[in-house]
Amino acid sequence: MDVREVAGELYATEPGDFIARRNAAAAQADRSTAKQIKALRKPSASAAAINALVRDQPDLIGDVLEIGARMRDAFASRDRAEIRSLTQERQRLLQRATEGLGLSPAVQREVEETLQAAVIDAAAAAAVRSGMLVRALESTGLEQVDVTDAVALPVEIEAFPPARARRRAAPETRAKREEAAEPSESGAAAELSEPAEPAEPTESPSERRERKRLLRAAEKAVERAHADAEAIDDELDEAVDRRGDLEAERESLQRRLQRVVDDLAEARSAERDLRRRLSEAQRAVREAEKDLRDARED
Repeated sequence: MDVREVAGELYATEPGDFIARRNAAAAQADRSTAKQIKALRKPSASAAAINALVRDQPDLIGDVLEIGARMRDAFASRDRAEIRSLTQERQRLLQRATEGLGLSPAVQREVEETLQAAVIDAAAAAAVRSGMLVRALESTGLEQVDVTDAVALPVEIEAFPPARARRRAAPETRAKREEAAEPSESGAAAELSEPAEPAEPTESPSERRERKRLLRAAEKAVERAHADAEAIDDELDEAVDRRGDLEAERESLQRRLQRVVDDLAEARSAERDLRRRLSEAQRAVREAEKDLRDARED
């Protein structure tokens, strides 16, 4: 069983079914694979919406990400006309991608921010394209987008330095790089005639052992944290389901209570009407008895 294939199927399901399907997939896998499957995190509402867009509207998402690559090139070449044109096209595509999703305002904003980040940043674009997003992304426009733990499994991200940084490269800096890339004859001769100095060791054996020990401890801490987070996530799902059941029961009881209140009001009204009719009947009886007595006396 391939973990990436399982992940692809899991992140194509509804968020409410994620935990149950993940547990079912883990139960069918060997111990090592099951551990990796159990570590797959449930996507947030916005991440699930974006994964659905990638799955259901791949051409539209592809157009959005392509606009991002073209905009980065336009910024790098300072093509203002192209930037203006692509900005307008980007807005149209983002509107098409996010309209009619039926999301809450907060989740809608996260979806828009994530797609905006994917347009601006190549790493964010790769994260979105994977279809295995677990959390929303955001971009400040000044720094690279943080995609740490944003994707269920590692994805290949094209090396693409920020256009802002490329634009800042001064001509003299580039000239210095070119000069450094073409050594002079004397420099080349010196390079051939003089042996290079051996590199000094940067780490002693004891330091290396200590670093490895710390690395193993950190890895175990991460595993424990993932296990704790997974357990809490499962408990949260159960609590959410329990809350839903209780809310449904409360609504049912409220409806029953309202029916009882209505029935009680109707019964009280009927009681008042019957008491009134009884009073009238008793008065009629008294009058009839009086008439009877008067008749006997005559």
